[in-house]
Amino acid sequence: MSVTRLVLHGALIAPGEVRVPADAAHHACVARVAPGDPVEVLDLVGNVGIGTMARWEGKACVVQVGRVERGRGEPPAPLVLGLAVLHTQAFDWAVEKATELGATGVIPVLAERVQGGRHAARVERWQRLADAAVAQCGRSRPPRVVGPLALLDFVEAARGARFFADLGARMPAPFEPDSSGVTMLVGPEGGFTDEERAAILAGGFVGLPLGPRILRAETAAVATLALAQSLAGWLR
Repeated sequence: MSVTRLVLHGALIAPGEVRVPADAAHHACVARVAPGDPVEVLDLVGNVGIGTMARWEGKACVVQVGRVERGRGEPPAPLVLGLAVLHTQAFDWAVEKATELGATGVIPVLAERVQGGRHAARVERWQRLADAAVAQCGRSRPPRVVGPLALLDFVEAARGARFFADLGARMPAPFEPDSSGVTMLVGPEGGFTDEERAAILAGGFVGLPLGPRILRAETAAVATLALAQSLAGWLR
């Protein structure tokens, strides 16, 4: 049986009855969740209350939480994706998929070949998309979407094992990340300039090959997240 997940921003989730107001309960109403059906409530800061629908109170509902899980579906250390801003809705899609794949941070990066403008105005929307994707995929918290950040600033701030999508690279060996985690970087559709690539390599990033085909930037972001976690042993 599928589980309906409801988001309660800022709620104190503990075993017992949890009242879900009408706006947060709307999804359960549309899904025709009945008393006794499985329901989860998420606070988006790491706690997931697992229980059942107790009753409806008008358009609000009450969930009987049996237990609380913390940090479900989260990677063992930071997993940060820097993705050159895409001026189309492809960046929206990339944010959703990065959330599903466990990214703890998504940073829109401004590279020379990034198109369009007013990117900072889109950050709030990207965060909302990440919040919604958490409920869909069942993890406990969304990635933090910040920025946009200039490429050189992103490179300078990067921590942990660092990788960037690079068609001509050789596959790195498996590794064990430390507590600083993993940082990944994916360029714009036109790729990085030679000067940008030199700065990325100087910043300690290692090229990560994604196969013999040319990928769209949003596809490369998904592939990079999956491959880096596989090399780190986080998908076992």
